Amino acid sequence: MKTLEASAPLERLGLPSGDHWVRFHVEGGLISFNVEASVPPTQPPLSVRKPTGFVQKWSGSAQKLEDSSDLWLSHINEKHLR
Repeated sequence: MKTLEASAPLERLGLPSGDHWVRFHVEGGLISFNVEASVPPTQPPLSVRKPTGFVQKWSGSAQKLEDSSDLWLSHINEKHLR
């Protein structure tokens, strides 16, 4: 691991422009760091992912159950069902 003073500017890390995954360890006035990856793994944008069919399958299938003695059920009804 490379080591810098805690007050050192970020440019002293010596990283080129772009995205990086960096692991830091801070102890007192010193910071140790290791560049884990220069390009982090990314998920494809939502527009590229294939639809799973979840909404079509479950849309409108929720049923509101009433039980005044069940506080958790009341909470779910208030928060998630109209």
